[in-house]
Amino acid sequence: MNKIFLPILLGLLLNVLPLHSQDIYMPTEYRKALVKNTRSLDGKPGTAYWQNYSDYFIESEVNSSTKEISGREKIIYHNKSPHDLSKLVIRLYQDFLKPGKSRDWEGDPKYFGEGTAIKKLTINGIDFEADSKDVTRPGTNMVINLSKSTLKAGMDNVIDIEWSFKIPEKFPRMGMYDSTSYMIAYWYPQISVFDDIEGWDMIDYNGVVEFYNDFSNFDVRIKTDRPNMIVWSTGLLQNPEEVFSDGFLIKYRDAAAGNSKLEIDCSALNSTNQITRNNGSSVWHYKAESVPDFVFSMSDHYFWQMKRIEAADDNFVLLSTAFRPNALSLKFDVYKIAEEAIKYLATTMPGVPFPYPSMTVFNGEGGMEFPMMVNDGDEDDWESLIYLTSHEISHTYFPFMTGINERKYAWMDEGFAVFLPMEFQIKMDRFGPDNKERDPEKADQREYFVKSFNRFSGTFNDVPMLTPSNLLKSVPYRFNAYGKSEIVFEILKDMLGEDLFKKSLQEFIARWSGKHPMPYDFFFTFNDVSKKDLNWFWTRWFMQSGTADLSISAAVVTSDKMEIKVTNKGGMPVPIAVTLTFEDRSESYHKTTAEVWKDASEYRFTVEVKKKVKSIKLGNGYIPDVNPEDNGL
Repeated sequence: MNKIFLPILLGLLLNVLPLHSQDIYMPTEYRKALVKNTRSLDGKPGTAYWQNYSDYFIESEVNSSTKEISGREKIIYHNKSPHDLSKLVIRLYQDFLKPGKSRDWEGDPKYFGEGTAIKKLTINGIDFEADSKDVTRPGTNMVINLSKSTLKAGMDNVIDIEWSFKIPEKFPRMGMYDSTSYMIAYWYPQISVFDDIEGWDMIDYNGVVEFYNDFSNFDVRIKTDRPNMIVWSTGLLQNPEEVFSDGFLIKYRDAAAGNSKLEIDCSALNSTNQITRNNGSSVWHYKAESVPDFVFSMSDHYFWQMKRIEAADDNFVLLSTAFRPNALSLKFDVYKIAEEAIKYLATTMPGVPFPYPSMTVFNGEGGMEFPMMVNDGDEDDWESLIYLTSHEISHTYFPFMTGINERKYAWMDEGFAVFLPMEFQIKMDRFGPDNKERDPEKADQREYFVKSFNRFSGTFNDVPMLTPSNLLKSVPYRFNAYGKSEIVFEILKDMLGEDLFKKSLQEFIARWSGKHPMPYDFFFTFNDVSKKDLNWFWTRWFMQSGTADLSISAAVVTSDKMEIKVTNKGGMPVPIAVTLTFEDRSESYHKTTAEVWKDASEYRFTVEVKKKVKSIKLGNGYIPDVNPEDNGL
């Protein structure tokens, strides 16, 4: 097609989209995707949807003396797009730690380094100098001008890279936790995403925004240089017979088959009682298919538990926990929490089989999710450990199964990771590890998020949820990504009913598993599956400003009936819950969903009152309301 006429044609087509799509705002980029048929108004991937991916072959070596990791990497990049690519974007996350780089937190200088050293770079047989004019490194992206070697549409391309970097002392999400314990993430040169919405993803990693990666295949070898240095990783171990001693290999295979639970304190091992076959170096070979990232962890003195569990019918997961022997969290059963969380996710919410064959909970610092591995910091109370572990494991579904762009829409990632395990956390926390019932006055996780919402809603920290996450920091980022989004999902579930909500969510996951959904794909899938026009709901909660603020504006008694008027002062659609308390201390409870606010700002309802009413109270601990002073009569 003549490129001169393409903008004119697009402009004409954008104005003739179906009328039912006109009642919700859509950015130009998404409307163009609809025209090109890469997206659709029913929320399904369009008939012309495409997606690039890579095959990674990595040989890496960890030097425990110099604290350096080096690697040789062959990438086969499959350009499935209809575009010839004149540049290639490669992510070098370790450049985040170079002095002078932009970061979202004040880091200790001991964390800093020189970033990733590129020793060799070849693209389709053509060598590129890392410091040439064709290669720039403005932030955490290496941008390569491909005037010599365009990546042709529909073609496979070969990129060879040799690299190294110094493993930093622990900083959030990865690094050294002691002299022989590491969490290795953000480590290998990674091809950025080229998608149908915006082309190359050029957003730098500054410490807060997280994942937006292609679904790729990994074949990785990791060489260690110490005895009993265990490597846990994304994927499945391919060579247990080469790395484990004969005696331990039997125990490993028995646990991997689900026959028994492996429990071993690596700190108690010695030269006559070893896990590894070799006294020195070992090469650990892992493979993973269709995953958005690859990480590994290692230690020679952690407490390791492992067994294959059945998450759901014929849905098996090799579960490991690896913790420091003196970790505070070990006084609780971390393995049990992880096992029950996986089963809950697979059978209850979202009720979708666990998508990956393994999961490792590694004891590092803070809390961070990766495909098939989470980084758990030490927690000294049962409730915090339940929340941390189940939250990070829940990320398996978002963004590691359903590959949303968390860099711009963190609420699609963190919000679901808060929402999905919520009921599990409340039930699990009801009794502590000593089987003693918790303090009934203590707020549960949902009440905590409602209180947080009430504190920030309507303030300068409250911005529309479709505000790109990479433009936010601190409180506005966390409020949108975690608290506000969880509240919205709860309100939506209440409005649709749990069965229809789950049906819609499961269909969204099925449609976009291994793909890259945008917010409108989520909105339109729920519209399609529920057979409801929810555009009013999406507009109010995701694109407009307002607060959750209801009030009882009138209560009129006529004979044995009372008419109650509730006014939506803040504009946001939330459920209505009214409790009438009578003089004899009996109560009457009345509830409606947020749907009553679709076309109204006032809601009237009538209740029978055959006894004298002592008080009327609006709301409960699960419904947000920024101004509870006008919630009673």
